[in-house]
Amino acid sequence: MNSAALKQLKENSSWYLVLGISLIILGTLFIFYSFTATIVSVIYLGALITIAGIFEGVKAFKMNKWKSFFLHLFLCILYLIAGIFIALNPAVNALTLTLLLAIFFVITGIAKTIFALTQHVPHKMWILLNGILTLILGILIWMQWPVSGLWVIGMFFGIDLIFTGFTWIQLSMIAKNLK
Repeated sequence: MNSAALKQLKENSSWYLVLGISLIILGTLFIFYSFTATIVSVIYLGALITIAGIFEGVKAFKMNKWKSFFLHLFLCILYLIAGIFIALNPAVNALTLTLLLAIFFVITGIAKTIFALTQHVPHKMWILLNGILTLILGILIWMQWPVSGLWVIGMFFGIDLIFTGFTWIQLSMIAKNLK
């Protein structure tokens, strides 16, 4: 890393600390208010998909002489419909997304466990532990569904925000001590 980049890291270390603390606070709020966080997260997902649809539409009309015009126009319409539907029905879509998440965790947990038991890799025990925990998490979410659909997504985002916050705090501490 060059000296200018190191200097910039050191100069911004206090901002990284503020960002980290803010993310931890936000993540904690997401966990305590997981229902609201779930609804907000699903609305946010719907908005992102809608924005992607708008970009596909712009791309379709900017590239209207290309053969892919109708593909981009179709994707535009599909993204817009899906995004708006998700944003307007966040509770129903939270239930659906949580069920898909549970199924994903069960399948990937089984796959990781089978891989760990059948392959010879140096980190076999970590893969096995990851597979078993992922499988258990998927089963627990599935067993609590549909109720889990009202809080799981918000809680997961909260946990992610907390870990991301600790990462920024760690970067802040490292950056502050740079020479």
